[in-house]
Amino acid sequence: MKYFGTDGIRSTFNKSFLNENFAYSLAEALTSFILKKQIQGRQIVIGHDTRPSGKLLLNAFLQGLHANGFTGLSAGVIPTPALAYATMKKKMSMGVMITASHNPVQDNGFKFFTSLGTKLSDSEEAEIENMILQNHRPRINQDSKSLEIIDSYLDHLMNFFPRDLLKNKIVVIDLSNGATQKTTPQLFERLGAEVRVYNDGSGEINAGVGSEYPSMMTKKVKELKADFGIAHDGDGDRVIFCDSVGNVIPGDKILGLLAINEKKQNRLLNNGLVATIHSNSGLDASLQDRGISLHRADVGDRKVAEMMRNQGCNIGGESSGHVVASDYLPTGDGLLTALLVARASYESKRTIDSLSEDIVLWPSLEGSFKVKEKIPIRDCDLLSSILYKLKVSLGHQGRVLLRYSGTEPKIRLLVEAIDQNKAKEAYNLLAKTIVKSL
Repeated sequence: MKYFGTDGIRSTFNKSFLNENFAYSLAEALTSFILKKQIQGRQIVIGHDTRPSGKLLLNAFLQGLHANGFTGLSAGVIPTPALAYATMKKKMSMGVMITASHNPVQDNGFKFFTSLGTKLSDSEEAEIENMILQNHRPRINQDSKSLEIIDSYLDHLMNFFPRDLLKNKIVVIDLSNGATQKTTPQLFERLGAEVRVYNDGSGEINAGVGSEYPSMMTKKVKELKADFGIAHDGDGDRVIFCDSVGNVIPGDKILGLLAINEKKQNRLLNNGLVATIHSNSGLDASLQDRGISLHRADVGDRKVAEMMRNQGCNIGGESSGHVVASDYLPTGDGLLTALLVARASYESKRTIDSLSEDIVLWPSLEGSFKVKEKIPIRDCDLLSSILYKLKVSLGHQGRVLLRYSGTEPKIRLLVEAIDQNKAKEAYNLLAKTIVKSL
């Protein structure tokens, strides 16, 4: 598609198609989609993160809604999962989040949510895209009604956890100068934590801080002798962790420790966890030892949520820090993920450091290679032959993933094995063959 990608629409504001006229036209397309699908209601709730372009896009989007007889309710600066919750709680026709997630401040975009708080399917996004007609918006400021949802959202999350969940815990929180400034610190304090908050609005969103740049979090955890640290991305649907000595905990270990604890507490549906094709094989092996099945979805939390529904699972996520826990919310939420990890520690009476050691990840090598054209791998005799032989020789003790990039003229290679030397040998052989064949 021209505009929609893995997670909604995202581009550089005013230096690409993404501008105020596009926002106006997108809103008109969305109203046409709602009317075509006979979705009930004419109210749409809209939130945004802390990017300066957010208010400009919001105003233009509101104008597009108003032009077609719809009402836009502004939730203000709000995390993406809280916006999804508002869409569901207030029975909106749809919800729209203006954000570019972990991208730099000059980027922005749109994420869409159904009245159930779930993201749109590929086919639904394609329908909206086909309805976008580039119209020039009228140069006026569009009045909007406000919708207060943060208190309700925090109360909803708090109901699932013991009131002393974080009592006597010192926690470092990096907010990435983003949308979680009013949510994560407040709820952590309500649950007993002594919080040390950084990047809470004093700088630009995602500018060398947050989940993409965890060095400040790890440094502060060590300095303050904190119990653990968390870092959000700009819109708050992701979170990464570091342990008490400042080591970043891989996202696959977070997924694994959650699945193991949920099974022990009889809360893991169908003894299954959904991850993506990028998750480490060591996660699969560690879960198998405990009778838990790993289901792999394609990349993107939308794909994870879809497979969760298909497999009857209630926990899933990506190694990048997206976790979907559908018993609580229908979409990924970094704050909820942090509380679920804290609860695993609380219920097991073990530290997060200790819990993460239950997941043993395999040695892994990955890289990308430029290609002249994306020839089907099966049509490259030498490459496909070596690929087949390596998969046979590694068997259940390794994995090779070779796939073309969806957005760039590149092919991406991932090799994992229990034996590090075998992983290196397989990777080097494939790398040479790729360069020779493509």
